[in-house]
Amino acid sequence: MSLCGLTIVLALLAGSGGYQWPLDLNPELTSSFAEYRPGRFHAGIDLRTNGIGRDVRAIQDGYISRVRCSPWGYGKAVYLQLDDGNTVVYGHLDDYYDALRSYVREAQHAKESYTVDLYPKAGQFKVKQGDIIAKSGQTGIGAPHLHFELRNGAQEPINPRDVGYSWSDTALPEIRKLLVAPGDADSTVSGDLLPQTFAVTHQGNGQYTCPPIQATGRMGLALHTMDPGSGGYSLGVHTLRILDGEKELFRIAHNKLSYENHRNGAVAYHPYFRDEGRFLNLWRWSGNVCDIYAQSPGDGWIEVPEGGMTLTVEAIDFFGRTSTLRVPIQSGKPVVSVEANASTSQGRGALACVGEFMVATVRFTGAESVAPTLELGGHAVATSPGFVQVDSKTFRAAITPTSTGELTVKVNHPRMVQHEETVGVWVRGQGSTWAQGGVEVNVPGSVPYGALYLKMESVSGLSATGGLRALGKGYRIWPEAMPLNGAIEFSIPYPEGVQNERQVHVYQKTGGGWSREDSRKVGSRLVFQTSKLGTFMALEDSTQPSIREVSPAQGYATQTRRPRITATVADNASGIVDIDVRCGNKWLLTSYDPERRLIAWERDEDLPSGAQTITLRVTDKAGNVATTTRNITVAQ
Repeated sequence: MSLCGLTIVLALLAGSGGYQWPLDLNPELTSSFAEYRPGRFHAGIDLRTNGIGRDVRAIQDGYISRVRCSPWGYGKAVYLQLDDGNTVVYGHLDDYYDALRSYVREAQHAKESYTVDLYPKAGQFKVKQGDIIAKSGQTGIGAPHLHFELRNGAQEPINPRDVGYSWSDTALPEIRKLLVAPGDADSTVSGDLLPQTFAVTHQGNGQYTCPPIQATGRMGLALHTMDPGSGGYSLGVHTLRILDGEKELFRIAHNKLSYENHRNGAVAYHPYFRDEGRFLNLWRWSGNVCDIYAQSPGDGWIEVPEGGMTLTVEAIDFFGRTSTLRVPIQSGKPVVSVEANASTSQGRGALACVGEFMVATVRFTGAESVAPTLELGGHAVATSPGFVQVDSKTFRAAITPTSTGELTVKVNHPRMVQHEETVGVWVRGQGSTWAQGGVEVNVPGSVPYGALYLKMESVSGLSATGGLRALGKGYRIWPEAMPLNGAIEFSIPYPEGVQNERQVHVYQKTGGGWSREDSRKVGSRLVFQTSKLGTFMALEDSTQPSIREVSPAQGYATQTRRPRITATVADNASGIVDIDVRCGNKWLLTSYDPERRLIAWERDEDLPSGAQTITLRVTDKAGNVATTTRNITVAQ
């Protein structure tokens, strides 16, 4: 048997239940099921393709139920309805098989749009197991790979391992860091009210330890862990468990997801410590109803007994290989010894949000023995046990709201200027509107995970980039890392002196640039929705997109009726919304690769012969249009 034939046989055996591997390659993954993606879970597995153009096969008999083509997301994608009731999604394809390609192109020409989302009639495109239905590619977002997603009859993504799929993976999971969080305002970790992170030590053979951790009240654990895959790829683990001796205290397992709640990944991975690691929470954040947390009846918070305890955390990969972390817990907190003083040190206050309650912090320039006092006011009801001393210079107080409304936090001390902050507070199930600093907000009751805190203020001195013009002030909406179970509607004052309303939108600051938000003018305000907080500003985009490196050149005489027509296009302001390429009045089907900024005619039909004018027209989201033409001669 040839090597190619052996590979195909291995692929056919890769799945059970009548399924085969979708590629004629050794099974290798670049991403695993339910891995973290920004604010959500990865719904499938990503298969290594070693480039573009690999045959993609039907894993079982069925029919094509949906086919999509887009520059974004999954790019070119095929949805195959299997005879057993499950569905498989193939994403980032380079091409479809002949009959399906013709069907898609007919729809694209009819709509004069590269982007289509089509639902063929049931049985219109029947396929048999092993049929080639597409070629692998890199359309949409990302490097070349095949997104492979299995869904059950309820259209819920399921773990491919549960139907017998296997792939190359022989390493034990790696445990990289531990996070321990206080469970409420009366609890501490290492004497602090803030979550703490701890280094771990590998003892060999998947055994890890960490130093003893002092805690009081309730605590929750979170683990930064990964499973080394083949080819240097880092995969996610399947299961995390907390054990007290032989007793299982909590478990999460990546068996099934739901598109109704897969964005609960925003609180499955701790949102406030992303710069230190991806900590998968071993407790259920309020409002987190995703399927991977449905394995345990409790919420995962652990009461620290008087005599302490030793916990074991297990990280288990998709093949059952297990690594363990031993976590010794001591009841209590470090003793902070500060002499009675007549200190001249000065204090400064700050308000932080790193979980389901807020924390007020006062830090002094020198040792301080006198605790600050806390005063809570406003319409929201909130409680606090008051300040505790964390170290010789630092005091903290946890604040827990019980109702929606405006909350004013005042901190006083003889050696500090009174610190006062006003925030909006929403508890889950209680939505309302609020205004502060020129920003108005409408929060639905379903958006908070447990509790939501917002502080809104105007910001001066911000500058625009990439062909954008700043209009007035910016607005900071804090805290930037706040997880949201849906979008919030905000509005800011509409800037004065606008000439073209279509060119003015709200943008969010992202690194060194700005990202446009869909916004609209309502009366004297600009209204937008977002599920990611940060700094926003009204900006004007009056700059045309750019069209460069156009081929063929002006005056070119082709030797074929299907010449290559390509160009690089860019818009660093509002972003490209439409690309239109024509030969005379004839629309040409043109793909767009946003990562490479490349447009290319699909060369799916003959051009008329003789002298022709090729027109490229690119429109951005602000309505600015760039046009260029090439006069060419097409072969007879």
